[in-house]
This record gives sequence, C-alpha cells and structure tokens, in this order.
Amino acid sequence: MFDAIHEMIWNNVASGIILAIALGFAIGNYACSLVHRLPRGRLILDEKPYCGSCKTPLQTKDLFPVVSALLLRHRCRYCGQKYPVSHTWTELLIGLLFVLAFLQHGFGEQFLLIVSIGVFLITLAAIEANENIIIGRILLGVAIFGVINRVLIDHTIYGFIAGGFYGVIVGCALFFKGIKQVGHIYTLPKPAELVAIGGLVVGIKGLPVFLLAFAAFWLLGKFLKLPLTVAFSLAVMIPVMYPAVWIL
Repeated sequence: MFDAIHEMIWNNVASGIILAIALGFAIGNYACSLVHRLPRGRLILDEKPYCGSCKTPLQTKDLFPVVSALLLRHRCRYCGQKYPVSHTWTELLIGLLFVLAFLQHGFGEQFLLIVSIGVFLITLAAIEANENIIIGRILLGVAIFGVINRVLIDHTIYGFIAGGFYGVIVGCALFFKGIKQVGHIYTLPKPAELVAIGGLVVGIKGLPVFLLAFAAFWLLGKFLKLPLTVAFSLAVMIPVMYPAVWIL
C-alpha cells in the first residue's frame, strides 16, 4: 500500500497530499452539480451554479468545497432551504480518492484514470442516494475509463474482454429471474449490469476479488440501508486502486 511514496522525501509527500486534496475538493464541487442536474435532464454547463430550490445563482463565497456547506449548515444562503448532506460527502470522498490515488500511484497516467473511474462511481452512488435512480451515462463513463486503465496495465485487450464476458455470465446466473424480454431484445436487471461492468473494469484477474467484495458490501449495505451502487463502487475500487489484492 502507498507504493508511490516509499522513496519520496516527506516534503514532496506533503506537497502532493495538499495538491491532491485541493484538486479532489475542486472536482468534487463540480461533481455535486452533476448530481443535481443529470437526473433532471439539465445540461452540465447550461448555466452557472445555482440553488436547486430558489434558483438563485451562487456566489464565489458559496462554492468553497466542504467549508461553505459546513458554515451554512447545509442550507441555502438565500432561501434557507436545506440541501442534501450527500453533496458534502461527495466532495470529501472525492478528496480522499485523490489522496489515496496519489499515495499509491503518484501523479501520472494511472492516477488520472483511477480518479476518473472513482469520480464517476461516487457521482453514480450520490445520484442513487438522492434520486433512487442509476444513470446509464455515468456507468458508461466508468466502463470507458476502466477499459483504458485495463489496457494500460495489462498491455492487452484480453483482460477487459474476458472480465466483461465472465461478468455477464455471472450476472445472468445470479439474477436470472430479473432478465426481461422486450421484443427480440433481452434486458438485464441493474445488479447484473453492474456485475458485467465491474468485470470490464477490473479485468479477468480482478474479477474474483470484485465479486467477493461486491457480495460482502451488498450484504452490509442492506443492513445499513445503503444504495446498491455504494457496494458496487467499493468493490470496483479495491482491485483498481490496489492491484496487489489479486494475489490474495
């Protein structure tokens, strides 16, 4: 764990952590806009940030990640309406994601791919927590960056193809009763889709770890009443962030 910093001097480690936190909070702040806008069919950049209740444009002082939310106690400065605490959690988790990715991989190609996968996953889970829907476009983003990451690591396309193929088989076997036929097209239930996409992202080597982690986090999530995509996100990020777990 934290392979990238073993030979770094502490000044560089501290500077990297500070930069990772700043970048993560900034991206997390932007992700909160996606959490609000995408379920409502709004364009990502159609207008400046605004309050979801009174539509008042937000000023710079309202947009400091984490700090503004805590100072305002998760209420709009202008109308007093509360907004979801998940926005602050989104910023914090993405900040943590950036720090962990830096400590394990440093700043480079793999860092960019891993944080991209993680940002999509956290956004996916936040939207399900708030709106109780799973947005396919975000899952597509997870799959695209996951496939690129797999090719970069494996130096072959076999890893993600085999992982996705066996992911589909396992998903269909586990959730066979949820498969529906519409005309000549068969549609998979969401849990089966998540297993298939997880297989693409983690590849054939990471698939056993992903499946075990997904099952464990899903059971824990049922007890804690957490969205399904929280279990999915954690199960994907373990083998993606820490490839060494494949050998366990």
